[in-house]
Amino acid sequence: MSVIDETGRVVRGFFDQPVGPIEHMKARLKSPLGELLPLEARDQAFRHFQFMGAVSSRYALGCALSYSPLIKGAFLYLYDMSAREFILETRLSVRNDADRYDLSHDPDDGTSLFVAGDARIEMTADKAHGTKTLRATLADGVSIDLKFADAAPDFSPMRVCTQTGATGWTYAQKVAGVPAIGTISGPFGSLNLVEMGACAHHDYTSGFLRPETYWNWACFSARDEAGRLLGLNVSNGVNESGFTENCFWVDGRLVKTDLVLIQFDDEDLDKPWLIKSGDGAVDLTFTPVGGYHAVGDAGIVASNFHQMFGHFDGVLQDSTLGRLPIKGLGGFAETQYLRW
Repeated sequence: MSVIDETGRVVRGFFDQPVGPIEHMKARLKSPLGELLPLEARDQAFRHFQFMGAVSSRYALGCALSYSPLIKGAFLYLYDMSAREFILETRLSVRNDADRYDLSHDPDDGTSLFVAGDARIEMTADKAHGTKTLRATLADGVSIDLKFADAAPDFSPMRVCTQTGATGWTYAQKVAGVPAIGTISGPFGSLNLVEMGACAHHDYTSGFLRPETYWNWACFSARDEAGRLLGLNVSNGVNESGFTENCFWVDGRLVKTDLVLIQFDDEDLDKPWLIKSGDGAVDLTFTPVGGYHAVGDAGIVASNFHQMFGHFDGVLQDSTLGRLPIKGLGGFAETQYLRW
């Protein structure tokens, strides 16, 4: 099933199969008063981002690509949670005709390419083999090669499309709790993702998103003490109209949860965060050890973004396996305001 049907209407709800290309130019767009808007308005309304990486008990790797009519940017980092310091951290944007941002509109097939100066980032989905890859190179010799599998029958991605505002929509496809393979190398040496026990995560989001938005989000991707592969993806502030993206995974099996409250001290983000779902399936404490921050106001574009790295403790309740203790699993929690 496609996200956009043959009449140009957007299909809301969950999808249990790959949705194919998300062709936003075929989606009807009306004003809040019901007027059908011209084609060029669809390009102005379209926004997209991807966030891909891996996390272990010690390291957090994150890479994001962001696209809007005003922004074509990326960031990339590797954080050592034991030493509480960045091994690498860079923020990039398209600035001239020599730079590139080529977006793949299919969450499960194709390559999104970002080039800025000597930096190159590729996020590739290979539908034939059910894999995703992140490849990045920087001018200082940093090289990242990350790969993971996220296809049926071994894994069930979370795919959902929700109403956004009066006339918009958001398609989100999430993955966590899958083993990561590959290497990270640079002036700091070489790290093997398999040897460090890292697990991967991926967020692919596209649609007519709000040009001014705010959300909170939490994610972990790890093996627990029993050897189970566990992943978490919960948020509030987005994807809550009729359906939510809130879920966790147990050895690739998707478990949906209720609405989630993410509580934190906005005066001190280093204090523990509390993450609880209304149905009691998620009851976690996140303890930060560091964070990536992007704060600035350039008039029509503004950001107040804080992505924290740390460890989760608490309980997940699974209807099949019962109580799943969570002890020190590495992951992320973030709060973000964005005008884009």
